[in-house]
Amino acid sequence: MNPERTKPKANVTGHFLDSSRVSEVKRWLPVVTGLTTNPVIFQKDGVTDIPAHLENICQMVGPGFPVSVEIPYTKMTVTRMISLAEDYAARFPSNAVIKIPLTPDGKWIKVITALRKKDILVNATLGLTFSQLVLAADAGANFVSLFWGRAQESREKNSQGPGPEIILESTLAYLMTRNHNDVRIIVGSIRTAEQVRLAFSLGAHIVTVTPEVLRKSFSNRRLRETIRQFDDAYLKASQDPNFKLV
Repeated sequence: MNPERTKPKANVTGHFLDSSRVSEVKRWLPVVTGLTTNPVIFQKDGVTDIPAHLENICQMVGPGFPVSVEIPYTKMTVTRMISLAEDYAARFPSNAVIKIPLTPDGKWIKVITALRKKDILVNATLGLTFSQLVLAADAGANFVSLFWGRAQESREKNSQGPGPEIILESTLAYLMTRNHNDVRIIVGSIRTAEQVRLAFSLGAHIVTVTPEVLRKSFSNRRLRETIRQFDDAYLKASQDPNFKLV
Protein backbone atom coordinates (compact mmCIF):
# COMPACT_ATOMS: atom_id res chain seq x y z
CA MET A 1 0.00 0.00 0.00
CA ASN A 2 1.26 3.44 -0.93
CA PRO A 3 1.40 5.47 2.31
CA GLU A 4 0.78 8.65 0.32
CA ARG A 5 -2.72 7.37 -0.52
CA THR A 6 -3.60 6.32 3.02
CA LYS A 7 -5.68 8.75 5.03
CA PRO A 8 -5.49 8.95 8.83
CA LYS A 9 -8.13 6.77 10.44
CA ALA A 10 -11.02 8.77 11.85
CA ASN A 11 -13.30 5.94 13.00
CA VAL A 12 -11.04 4.91 15.87
CA THR A 13 -11.71 4.32 19.55
CA GLY A 14 -9.54 3.53 22.57
CA HIS A 15 -6.51 5.22 24.10
CA PHE A 16 -4.53 8.01 22.47
CA LEU A 17 -1.05 8.72 23.80
CA ASP A 18 -0.50 12.30 24.94
CA SER A 19 3.25 12.57 24.31
CA SER A 20 5.87 13.34 21.68
CA ARG A 21 8.69 11.38 23.33
CA VAL A 22 9.95 8.79 20.88
CA SER A 23 10.78 6.29 23.63
CA GLU A 24 7.23 6.52 25.01
CA VAL A 25 5.66 6.22 21.57
CA LYS A 26 7.64 3.03 20.96
CA ARG A 27 6.67 1.63 24.36
CA TRP A 28 2.92 2.17 24.04
CA LEU A 29 2.42 1.90 20.28
CA PRO A 30 1.02 -1.67 20.37
CA VAL A 31 -1.88 -0.66 22.63
CA VAL A 32 -2.78 2.92 21.59
CA THR A 33 -4.79 3.93 18.55
CA GLY A 34 -3.58 7.49 18.08
CA LEU A 35 -1.21 10.21 19.25
CA THR A 36 -1.85 13.78 20.31
CA THR A 37 0.64 16.64 20.52
CA ASN A 38 0.41 20.32 21.38
CA PRO A 39 2.79 23.25 21.96
CA VAL A 40 3.12 22.46 25.69
CA ILE A 41 4.03 18.83 24.98
CA PHE A 42 6.65 19.81 22.42
CA GLN A 43 8.16 22.36 24.79
CA LYS A 44 8.16 19.87 27.67
CA ASP A 45 9.83 17.23 25.51
CA GLY A 46 12.44 19.67 24.18
CA VAL A 47 11.22 19.57 20.56
CA THR A 48 12.20 22.59 18.49
CA ASP A 49 12.20 21.22 14.92
CA ILE A 50 8.57 20.14 14.85
CA PRO A 51 8.40 18.94 11.20
CA ALA A 52 11.52 16.77 11.59
CA HIS A 53 10.24 15.32 14.84
CA LEU A 54 6.83 14.58 13.35
CA GLU A 55 8.50 12.95 10.37
CA ASN A 56 10.29 10.57 12.72
CA ILE A 57 7.10 9.77 14.64
CA CYS A 58 4.98 9.24 11.52
CA GLN A 59 7.52 6.82 10.10
CA MET A 60 7.45 4.94 13.40
CA VAL A 61 3.65 4.65 13.76
CA GLY A 62 2.98 3.92 10.09
CA PRO A 63 0.32 5.09 7.63
CA GLY A 64 -3.25 5.53 8.83
CA PHE A 65 -2.27 6.10 12.47
CA PRO A 66 -3.78 9.47 13.48
CA VAL A 67 -1.31 12.01 14.85
CA SER A 68 -2.89 15.25 16.04
CA VAL A 69 -0.83 18.36 15.28
CA GLU A 70 -2.01 21.61 16.81
CA ILE A 71 -2.09 25.09 15.33
CA PRO A 72 0.32 26.49 17.93
CA TYR A 73 -0.77 30.11 18.30
CA THR A 74 -4.38 31.23 18.70
CA LYS A 75 -3.61 34.77 17.52
CA MET A 76 -2.78 33.62 13.99
CA THR A 77 -5.07 34.89 11.28
CA VAL A 78 -7.60 32.53 9.73
CA THR A 79 -5.57 32.55 6.50
CA ARG A 80 -2.37 31.64 8.34
CA MET A 81 -4.08 28.86 10.28
CA ILE A 82 -5.49 27.34 7.12
CA SER A 83 -2.15 27.64 5.34
CA LEU A 84 -0.22 25.97 8.16
CA ALA A 85 -2.81 23.20 8.41
CA GLU A 86 -2.51 22.58 4.68
CA ASP A 87 1.28 22.39 5.00
CA TYR A 88 1.06 19.77 7.76
CA ALA A 89 -1.55 17.77 5.87
CA ALA A 90 0.53 17.83 2.69
CA ARG A 91 3.72 16.80 4.47
CA PHE A 92 2.09 14.07 6.58
CA PRO A 93 -0.93 13.02 4.50
CA SER A 94 -1.16 9.55 6.06
CA ASN A 95 -1.17 10.72 9.67
CA ALA A 96 -1.86 14.41 10.26
CA VAL A 97 -5.06 15.41 12.03
CA ILE A 98 -5.06 19.16 12.56
CA LYS A 99 -5.97 20.43 16.03
CA ILE A 100 -7.89 23.68 15.83
CA PRO A 101 -8.32 25.59 19.13
CA LEU A 102 -11.94 26.51 19.94
CA THR A 103 -11.31 30.12 20.92
CA PRO A 104 -14.04 32.60 21.98
CA ASP A 105 -13.47 34.77 18.88
CA GLY A 106 -15.11 32.07 16.77
CA LYS A 107 -12.62 32.18 13.90
CA TRP A 108 -12.25 28.43 14.25
CA ILE A 109 -15.59 28.12 12.43
CA LYS A 110 -14.04 29.44 9.23
CA VAL A 111 -10.90 27.37 9.70
CA ILE A 112 -12.71 24.07 10.33
CA THR A 113 -15.17 24.50 7.48
CA ALA A 114 -12.37 25.43 5.08
CA LEU A 115 -10.23 22.45 6.06
CA ARG A 116 -13.08 19.96 5.84
CA LYS A 117 -13.88 21.20 2.31
CA LYS A 118 -10.30 20.22 1.49
CA ASP A 119 -10.85 16.81 3.14
CA ILE A 120 -8.32 17.56 5.87
CA LEU A 121 -9.15 15.85 9.16
CA VAL A 122 -9.78 18.15 12.12
CA ASN A 123 -9.54 17.68 15.88
CA ALA A 124 -11.37 20.58 17.55
CA THR A 125 -9.47 21.17 20.77
CA LEU A 126 -9.59 23.20 24.02
CA GLY A 127 -13.18 22.16 24.63
CA LEU A 128 -14.40 23.19 28.08
CA THR A 129 -18.06 23.82 27.28
CA PHE A 130 -20.92 21.92 25.69
CA SER A 131 -21.42 24.61 23.04
CA GLN A 132 -17.80 24.48 21.91
CA LEU A 133 -17.97 20.75 21.30
CA VAL A 134 -21.32 20.49 19.57
CA LEU A 135 -20.85 23.54 17.35
CA ALA A 136 -17.43 22.24 16.31
CA ALA A 137 -19.13 18.99 15.33
CA ASP A 138 -21.71 20.96 13.36
CA ALA A 139 -18.86 22.80 11.61
CA GLY A 140 -17.50 19.45 10.43
CA ALA A 141 -14.81 18.47 12.94
CA ASN A 142 -13.95 14.76 12.89
CA PHE A 143 -12.89 14.78 16.54
CA VAL A 144 -14.03 17.07 19.36
CA SER A 145 -11.82 17.21 22.45
CA LEU A 146 -13.23 17.71 25.93
CA PHE A 147 -10.60 18.83 28.42
CA TRP A 148 -11.80 16.82 31.41
CA GLY A 149 -9.41 18.07 34.09
CA ARG A 150 -9.71 21.70 33.08
CA ALA A 151 -13.51 21.50 32.84
CA GLN A 152 -13.55 20.02 36.32
CA GLU A 153 -11.29 22.81 37.58
CA SER A 154 -13.52 25.38 35.89
CA ARG A 155 -16.47 24.07 37.89
CA GLU A 156 -14.64 23.66 41.20
CA LYS A 157 -12.45 26.77 41.15
CA ASN A 158 -14.50 29.23 39.11
CA SER A 159 -18.03 27.88 39.55
CA GLN A 160 -18.40 27.80 35.77
CA GLY A 161 -19.94 24.93 33.87
CA PRO A 162 -21.64 21.72 35.00
CA GLY A 163 -18.45 19.67 35.02
CA PRO A 164 -16.99 17.19 32.54
CA GLU A 165 -19.35 14.31 33.28
CA ILE A 166 -22.47 16.26 32.32
CA ILE A 167 -20.74 17.92 29.36
CA LEU A 168 -19.72 14.52 27.99
CA GLU A 169 -23.17 12.98 28.41
CA SER A 170 -24.88 16.02 26.86
CA THR A 171 -22.49 16.08 23.91
CA LEU A 172 -23.07 12.40 23.20
CA ALA A 173 -26.83 12.98 23.24
CA TYR A 174 -26.51 15.95 20.87
CA LEU A 175 -24.33 14.02 18.41
CA MET A 176 -26.97 11.31 18.31
CA THR A 177 -29.75 13.85 17.74
CA ARG A 178 -27.82 15.45 14.88
CA ASN A 179 -26.82 12.09 13.37
CA HIS A 180 -23.15 12.95 13.76
CA ASN A 181 -22.36 9.25 13.86
CA ASP A 182 -18.82 9.70 12.56
CA VAL A 183 -17.74 12.34 15.09
CA ARG A 184 -15.48 11.01 17.82
CA ILE A 185 -15.38 12.54 21.29
CA ILE A 186 -11.87 12.68 22.69
CA VAL A 187 -11.48 13.22 26.41
CA GLY A 188 -8.15 14.81 27.28
CA SER A 189 -6.62 16.77 30.15
CA ILE A 190 -6.69 13.57 32.18
CA ARG A 191 -5.11 13.70 35.62
CA THR A 192 -5.81 10.24 37.05
CA ALA A 193 -6.45 6.66 36.00
CA GLU A 194 -9.89 6.88 37.60
CA GLN A 195 -10.80 9.71 35.23
CA VAL A 196 -9.88 7.43 32.32
CA ARG A 197 -12.26 4.74 33.59
CA LEU A 198 -15.05 7.24 34.23
CA ALA A 199 -14.73 8.88 30.81
CA PHE A 200 -14.95 5.55 29.00
CA SER A 201 -17.82 4.36 31.21
CA LEU A 202 -19.82 7.48 30.26
CA GLY A 203 -19.31 6.84 26.55
CA ALA A 204 -16.15 8.67 25.46
CA HIS A 205 -14.85 7.22 22.20
CA ILE A 206 -11.23 8.10 22.93
CA VAL A 207 -9.28 9.12 26.01
CA THR A 208 -5.85 10.72 25.71
CA VAL A 209 -3.44 9.73 28.43
CA THR A 210 0.10 10.70 29.29
CA PRO A 211 2.70 7.98 29.85
CA GLU A 212 2.64 8.92 33.53
CA VAL A 213 -1.09 8.26 33.85
CA LEU A 214 -0.74 4.99 31.97
CA ARG A 215 1.92 3.81 34.37
CA LYS A 216 -0.14 4.87 37.39
CA SER A 217 -3.08 2.86 36.06
CA PHE A 218 -1.06 -0.27 36.81
CA SER A 219 -0.15 0.88 40.31
CA ASN A 220 -2.10 -1.13 42.87
CA ARG A 221 -0.86 -2.34 46.24
CA ARG A 222 -2.81 -5.57 46.14
CA LEU A 223 -1.57 -6.22 42.59
CA ARG A 224 2.04 -5.87 43.72
CA GLU A 225 1.40 -8.24 46.63
CA THR A 226 -0.21 -10.78 44.32
CA ILE A 227 2.66 -10.63 41.84
CA ARG A 228 5.15 -11.14 44.64
CA GLN A 229 3.12 -14.11 45.94
CA PHE A 230 3.01 -15.77 42.52
CA ASP A 231 6.71 -15.13 41.88
CA ASP A 232 7.65 -16.53 45.29
CA ALA A 233 5.59 -19.65 44.59
CA TYR A 234 7.40 -20.17 41.31
CA LEU A 235 10.83 -19.68 42.85
CA LYS A 236 10.05 -22.13 45.63
CA ALA A 237 8.66 -24.72 43.25
CA SER A 238 11.60 -24.34 40.85
CA GLN A 239 13.94 -25.59 43.57
CA ASP A 240 12.39 -29.04 43.28
CA PRO A 241 14.50 -31.19 40.90
CA ASN A 242 11.29 -32.71 39.51
CA PHE A 243 9.81 -29.30 38.61
CA LYS A 244 9.06 -28.72 34.91
CA LEU A 245 7.49 -25.86 32.98
CA VAL A 246 7.12 -27.69 29.66
